[in-house]
Amino acid sequence: MIARGEPLYFGPENRPRAGFLHRPERPSGGGVVIVPPFGYEAVCAHRSLRHLAAAAANAGIAALRFDLDGTGDSAGSDLDPARVRAWIESIRDAAVELRRQCGVARIWLIGVRLGAALAALASRELGVDGLVAIAPVVSGKAFLRELRALQMALGLGDPPSSNAPVLGEGGQEALGFPISAETRAELTKIDLASLPEPPAREVLVVDRDDLPTAEKWTARLREQGAVVDMRRMRGYVEMVLDPHRAVVPDAILATATKWLRERVDASPPTARDTRPRTEAHLGDVIEQPVFVDRELFGVLAKPAHHPASGRGVLLLNAGSVHRVGPNRLYVAMARQWAAAGDHVLRLDITGIGDSLPRPGEPENVVYSPRALEDVAAAIAWMRRQPGIREVRAVGLCSGAYHAFKAAVAGEPVDGVVVINPLTFFWTPDQSLDFPAFRVAGEAERYGKAAFDRGKWKKLLRGKVNVRNVAQTLARHAASRVVNRARDVSRRVGLPWRDDLGAELEVVARRGVDLRFVFAEGDPGLKLLRIQGGSVVQRLHERGALVIRLVERADHTFTPISSHAPLSSVVTDALAPSRR
Repeated sequence: MIARGEPLYFGPENRPRAGFLHRPERPSGGGVVIVPPFGYEAVCAHRSLRHLAAAAANAGIAALRFDLDGTGDSAGSDLDPARVRAWIESIRDAAVELRRQCGVARIWLIGVRLGAALAALASRELGVDGLVAIAPVVSGKAFLRELRALQMALGLGDPPSSNAPVLGEGGQEALGFPISAETRAELTKIDLASLPEPPAREVLVVDRDDLPTAEKWTARLREQGAVVDMRRMRGYVEMVLDPHRAVVPDAILATATKWLRERVDASPPTARDTRPRTEAHLGDVIEQPVFVDRELFGVLAKPAHHPASGRGVLLLNAGSVHRVGPNRLYVAMARQWAAAGDHVLRLDITGIGDSLPRPGEPENVVYSPRALEDVAAAIAWMRRQPGIREVRAVGLCSGAYHAFKAAVAGEPVDGVVVINPLTFFWTPDQSLDFPAFRVAGEAERYGKAAFDRGKWKKLLRGKVNVRNVAQTLARHAASRVVNRARDVSRRVGLPWRDDLGAELEVVARRGVDLRFVFAEGDPGLKLLRIQGGSVVQRLHERGALVIRLVERADHTFTPISSHAPLSSVVTDALAPSRR
């Protein structure tokens, strides 16, 4: 069920779309194109769509899941013109490729959220055999309002004026993803319930159980003579939780697969071309899928024209976000660096994204006990590539942790860029209620609150959880005592377990270039200074440890205004000799 599929590129040579083809062992004459949702939902749903494609292939139905134009691993960006038309053409290209690769005579489309709306529009043009719409966006206007409400609810607000050059007049931020004014105007025109004809003769609508939105559209489809199977099912919300919490909606996947299987006949496929494209030419950059070993998968970006720099850069997953990175930041940075001469591998550690778990291991484990093995394998792979003379590892959050631990373990890296780490000593039984970064961050917040008269009034009125405050401050105080004791013990040569200061000294002695990047106010910076003790200041004064801050950013650099500053800081950190 967790099969990866076969990576490939398709569509225009100068505008390739990236996807994974899941070929059934016993193919039928039918195939399905899986259309993803937009933006952050696409990132969260990535694992579920992989499971959906695998389930279809297990049922004898060839499946192609892919990234729409300007998204994921595909060419382009969200700010390119004519987004809706380009997305529909992406679906058309996917259908053409599925027929070419697998020889299927009949094709169905499966779309999720905005992907369902796009699939409905594409279905009318392609004349497909049927449509599966999961939690469909029926109204583009309502969808945009929902995105804005969520943006506000998360405290992200409207885009600042500094984003005007990026978004343009009338643009909109959507949880780290940009929507231009042109795209907003195109989306507002989408109203599935007002289409003059049904997208297909047969339609399965799997509506949300918590907030159904498809009743009007479903009624309209029936009026137009379509055969509609309407279900309300739980699973959409769980599917698009943050990637490390997202749950594969097995019931929805089983319902969709069963509906398809009942409609696919046993006729064999026709003759087919089984030579997929395995390189994407993106102007100044060439990208290709690579397999570091049997389980490890990544995408390598390399220069198409610029002389190679000799530097290899390894980008490691941020939490459970697959190799595109938070807000697709890894794709943008990798292509920028590759155009300048670097070889950049966006890696999925095993069990994340499209890297399979190691035998006997579960998937979607952020701090996997096999991660160090994965990073070591990727570093060794990069060092075997012609022309690469140095390798630097970069990671955000858990990726920062894995990059740093690889340096501590003596893996042959020339430098590491550690972005917003939330822990330096992870154990499987670590408390999620009071992890180290939360203790440091909350203690700092309580310290500031001590000078706020309003906070004291709340305390006296009984509106503050005194027990939580006391527990946090006690843990913080104990942590400071322990770390001071570590400092003293280290100076007299007595080793401690889990001594960050000692690890920093080990990395510095090996000559590894050590760079830390923090969003301003991120609790990881305080954690570094507390657990690293006097070593941090000492190495910093020697230039062996550099700390850089990015203003007006959150932990995953969601605000679009923080993307360019982060890219600039990390680019600078990768090439310290040019500073």
